[in-house]
Amino acid sequence: MGVALLMAVALSLDGFGVGLAYGLRRIRIPFGSLIVIAMCTVLAMGISMLFGSIVKLWLTFFPARMLGALILLALGVFQLGRAIINRNHEQLPEAVPAIAVIEEKPAAEPEFRFQLEFLGFVIQVLKTPQIADVDGSGGISLKESFLLGSALAMDAFASGIGAAMAGMTVSVIGVVALTQIFMLCLGQQMAGKVPENWISKAEFLPGTVLILVGLGKLI
Repeated sequence: MGVALLMAVALSLDGFGVGLAYGLRRIRIPFGSLIVIAMCTVLAMGISMLFGSIVKLWLTFFPARMLGALILLALGVFQLGRAIINRNHEQLPEAVPAIAVIEEKPAAEPEFRFQLEFLGFVIQVLKTPQIADVDGSGGISLKESFLLGSALAMDAFASGIGAAMAGMTVSVIGVVALTQIFMLCLGQQMAGKVPENWISKAEFLPGTVLILVGLGKLI
């Protein structure tokens, strides 16, 4: 349970940052929307853990537990590197408003292009969380919560394969989903109360924790 909780915290720190951003801008996340966000995480991590379990059954030439640990370790290194790069490029280009993304899309554009645009928009939500409030209502509706949930579930999906192969049980999915909700709510409550230098240093935590989890599974 200790390893599962560590992993849940690592995968939910983005949610804490989103909660802080929403709290500062007084954007509300209703309880129903929180449930949708949690379900996105459950679905994404469930699918990836199922895939990891299937690969584990067929893997005979290399210990599955070790490969799973290496995947978690690699994800941790990737996240840590991403945080370092973001720290060195703090001046990010201004986010394109969601309405502009919709208006620029040609009517006869192929379906696959729309899907790629949606994926790019989901990634942009993590960089600029407030654009998930597409209608500017000051609250995250059920439809908008699917967009936010998709963004927050990306790390969980990537980590689920490694978690299953490293021997973690499906109970970790519930722990991650509940921690995600807790971190979003905590972030909203702590908005304006957390020193900015602490927030910038917290960027390094998810990658560091995943590295520790991976190393722990290797030992």
